[in-house]
Amino acid sequence: MTTETFLLAYGPHGILAVVSLFGLGRMWVLASRDGIFVFAVLRQKKTPTEYTLGFIAVIIDLYIVARPFFPSLDSLVYAQPSLAPFVGLGLMVAGLGLMVLCWFNMGSSWRIGVPAQKETSQTLITGGIYRYSRNPIYLGIMVFLVGTFIFTPGPLPLFAATATFFLTGKIIRKEELFLNGAFGAPYIAYCSQVRRWI
Repeated sequence: MTTETFLLAYGPHGILAVVSLFGLGRMWVLASRDGIFVFAVLRQKKTPTEYTLGFIAVIIDLYIVARPFFPSLDSLVYAQPSLAPFVGLGLMVAGLGLMVLCWFNMGSSWRIGVPAQKETSQTLITGGIYRYSRNPIYLGIMVFLVGTFIFTPGPLPLFAATATFFLTGKIIRKEELFLNGAFGAPYIAYCSQVRRWI
């Protein structure tokens, strides 16, 4: 197996594994050092939008991981050969890399989901990557999904990217209501200076 073939077969596995380790490590540091539980979404009833986004994420990740072991899977989901697989792989790396950068930029304010109320460890983050986008984590997810579609063109990655874009809009609006209530005027001023996406 050549290096190119290996990267195309197992590159996504490496990307997902590294990002998962970074995420778990960051969560462990916040929990052990600061007593912060990152999964705010688990402390309240999830909305249908959150369930749907979670389901889409699991399906697309399982598909990406299973492809090399079950080659017939591509034909089952009508995937086509990629015209630019390394471009797709590069976008997948860039998207997940942006997410990791955001986790560190957010410091002790990082939460997955919207907390029931503002926690004492949370501050309004406007520096770093947040100077350019109010939602760089979601931007990273979209870059990853576009990369996935380029890497393995077909209806499944296209649906995942499209549905995630629209459903994420609902999550963003929910987060904006929380941030407006938690931080008031400074958040409104931030919104007037930085775009929602980029």
